[in-house]
Amino acid sequence: MATYAELLDVYLHDPGPESLRALREAILEAPNFRPDLEITELVGPPMAAGDYAAAVSAVHGLMPGAIFSPSAHAALSDAQRGLGNFEQAQREATLAQAALDSIISTGEGTEAEPWSVLRTSDAYDVVMASGKTPRSQVAVGKLDRIVCTDSTVWFFDTSTSPARA
Repeated sequence: MATYAELLDVYLHDPGPESLRALREAILEAPNFRPDLEITELVGPPMAAGDYAAAVSAVHGLMPGAIFSPSAHAALSDAQRGLGNFEQAQREATLAQAALDSIISTGEGTEAEPWSVLRTSDAYDVVMASGKTPRSQVAVGKLDRIVCTDSTVWFFDTSTSPARA
């Protein structure tokens, strides 16, 4: 079996449904994968205290289950920047954007074609990256519907299904 790093590298060099499916399936099988992962709550206190090394350590402790979480890679980028590791910070920022792009590639955000996410926080990452503010979230069958303060409505498939073919 390919390593997580190899699967991620394959996806980054050839982003498409098959490489995303393989990466996501491996992430779902990680022994510490958590669909309820909340990176912000974990790294908020050390980041606020300027303890960037503790933030990096905390996120690294969640790997491989947190691989390709936009929040995880964004937090690592911020923490690495705080440590003065600008090249590593840029790499993590690139991974955070690639993770967001991968989600957007799975659908249209509509009820008929929802975006597929591995974690609920991934859905919120998409909303926040769009510059919108979530107002409410409700389950609609196997989907989560997020309504934003500007009345934008997006649908996410949080059933941890692989990317659409």
